[in-house]
Amino acid sequence: MSAATNRPLRWGILSPARIADDVLPGLISSTRNQPVGVASRDPQRAKSFAKRFGLDRTYASYQSLLEDPDIDCVYIPLPNSLHGEWVRQAINHGKHVLCEKPLVTTAAEAQDLFALADSQGVHLAEAFMFRHHPKTRTLIDLVQSGALGAIHTVRSSFNFMTETPEDDIRFRSDLGGGALRDVGSYCVSLSNLLLGDAPVEVQAASVPSPLGVAERFYGTMRYTNGAVAQFDCSMRSPLSVHVSVLGEKAEAIVSMPWYAHKAPHSIQLKAHGGDETLLAVPDTNAYFLETEAFAATVRGERPPEIPGSETVRNLETLERLAASATPGPTIPATTP
Repeated sequence: MSAATNRPLRWGILSPARIADDVLPGLISSTRNQPVGVASRDPQRAKSFAKRFGLDRTYASYQSLLEDPDIDCVYIPLPNSLHGEWVRQAINHGKHVLCEKPLVTTAAEAQDLFALADSQGVHLAEAFMFRHHPKTRTLIDLVQSGALGAIHTVRSSFNFMTETPEDDIRFRSDLGGGALRDVGSYCVSLSNLLLGDAPVEVQAASVPSPLGVAERFYGTMRYTNGAVAQFDCSMRSPLSVHVSVLGEKAEAIVSMPWYAHKAPHSIQLKAHGGDETLLAVPDTNAYFLETEAFAATVRGERPPEIPGSETVRNLETLERLAASATPGPTIPATTP
């Protein structure tokens, strides 16, 4: 699309998945984007979703949505194992693509898809909404400005409770599930970003679920500058999210890093001498900022917030962590 085109980008949603409920309000409120239709193999789900969000069109198959010439961009919230197939199909139909994280399950496939997108002249991006929020930008600035001094340790966590794992696609190994890809990927993304590279050494441990995936995952990553990043993530623990960046001069603490638009709308800065400061940040919705940034890149107004090289780097790190993980005993199934 030419940067001179003033009409909104017209979006198709490939599946009425739960995460799409968070993305749609931002598209609807935007002057740069316009959600047009949704595709589902279940016509009733598509109709219900379209009615709820005021969409004009429903499609009985993903293919039929991609064949619609009125669609400029596609948002893909499918299970991880289906990302590669439908990202490729969308690109080959000339659509710009925003795909939920992780983009795919291997770095090699990601490289192929970014190369294909370049050859077709379309924009491909991995959806990590927290990356677009001022809270994350402020944390990056604290690190890059030297306000924290040389970084010693990055600690992060993303834990939440799945109430019915037997009904959740994130607990299915055949669909690319597991805690590392689902929520550990946030911790890896931020650690690599703040420390400026991929780790030189990784160590990990996982706790398998009776359903065949790691429901908890723990990782340690060492970087060339001497910094160490540690993270824990879980799909079967009480909600616990946190980021701490400890430097030689000060520590920055983010109490709600991933859903960055939620309170507290601040970063706590603890100096070496004991002084504490709260740095206020806006509460703008991160999903809205994500799709606005996507539109700006499509229009040629700015480079992508998350370039393909970064997505590939993070996927390589995830693969290394998974390969190094020492599994513990399988958690026994809960008895009613």
